Formats: sequence, structure tokens, C-alpha cells
Amino acid sequence: MNIKTVLDELKFADETAQMVCLIPSAGIRSRIYVVGQVLENMPGVVLGDREPHLREKTVGIFREELTTFGAQFAENDFLMESTHEIDEKIYELRYYKLTHIEIEAGEVVLYSQKGELQELRETHHELECE
Repeated sequence: MNIKTVLDELKFADETAQMVCLIPSAGIRSRIYVVGQVLENMPGVVLGDREPHLREKTVGIFREELTTFGAQFAENDFLMESTHEIDEKIYELRYYKLTHIEIEAGEVVLYSQKGELQELRETHHELECE
């Protein structure tokens, strides 16, 4: 699903409805931490419960943020990025493609019905500070 399709899907949604992301294959239900470029020229959302004032996205704010993306993002898939801690020093960034949008119990739900895009997975090691 690309940005134009996402905006079309949200055209008639309530501006004040809260946004949530659901990835059943990974057991993830999360608020949106931030909207932005998750990979080079790939628009998406970073999932997480950090910064309470940032994760309370409404449809109106979300649509506004989507309109800031340039033409180079127009045809690319919209992704969801999730951080998975492996241990105290290693974490992975995993990516899921947005497949469809539904309105459930007054919330707008961004779904990824497919599994992880494993070819995009990134493994990171946290730097040790002394």
C-alpha cells in the first residue's frame, strides 16, 4: 500500500479517531511512535510506546504528516518498523508492509497481514559507554 492509497482509505475517517497498528503474525499491537522515512525512500511508521505525546496519533495528524512526503516516496510501500530486543546488547529492526486499513471500535487500525520482510531486517549492537 502506498501513501496515496493510505490517504484515499482515510478520506472519510473521523479526524479525531486514534491510530493503532496490528501485526498478527508477530503478535504486535502498538501505537505509532513516529511517522517518517524508515528506510531510504521508504515511508512508514516506527512502532512503540515511547513519548506519550508523540504516540497518540489521530487520523487528522497522521494524514497531515503523510502529505509532507515528497514524490520519491509516492510509489513505494508503506512500512511498519518494530524494534525487537535480542538481549541487553543486541536489537533488531524488523519491517512489515501495510496491507490494509480498518476501523474497529472507534480506532483506525493499520494492518500488516503478511509476515516480516526478512530481507530488510537489521541487526544492531548497542555501543558500550564507559
